Amino acid sequence: MASQASSRRPRRIPTSVPVVSRDAENAKPKPKRERKFTLKGDYVGLAIIIAVVLVVLMAIAIPLRTYYEGRSEIARLNESIAAQEQRRDQLQQDINKYSDEEYVKQEARRRLGMIDRGETAWRIVDPRMDKQDGVTTDPKNVPPEPIPWTRVVWDSLSSPEQP
Repeated sequence: MASQASSRRPRRIPTSVPVVSRDAENAKPKPKRERKFTLKGDYVGLAIIIAVVLVVLMAIAIPLRTYYEGRSEIARLNESIAAQEQRRDQLQQDINKYSDEEYVKQEARRRLGMIDRGETAWRIVDPRMDKQDGVTTDPKNVPPEPIPWTRVVWDSLSSPEQP
């Protein structure tokens, strides 16, 4: 019996289940797919795609630039309009102010030193002022009669001014 056990080999248990389709795939090698395009064709296709993308970007970029330039121009013009309207309002206020009779009288008093009928003008003189600081002209310095303009011109041409 011992010889029978030694002559007998242990039987191997298969680890995978044989499947017809699996065996068929293993039996036939797959043919390699041939490349339809060569490397040169890939560069041409890539160049065409890049060119199309650039054309599309240019077609979008130019109108967008025009749109944003137009918006900035509109904003600038709106600011200009607001400034001109403010100036117009100021000028309208000035017109209304000078149309007022009281304002005209006030400005005539302030700027020109004018007074109404019946009012007395007072001039306050500073006691610290000298006679040379006077506002009015001394009657001694007034020429007795006016000099004709032709003589003034001739005198200015005939003698140079002395420093």
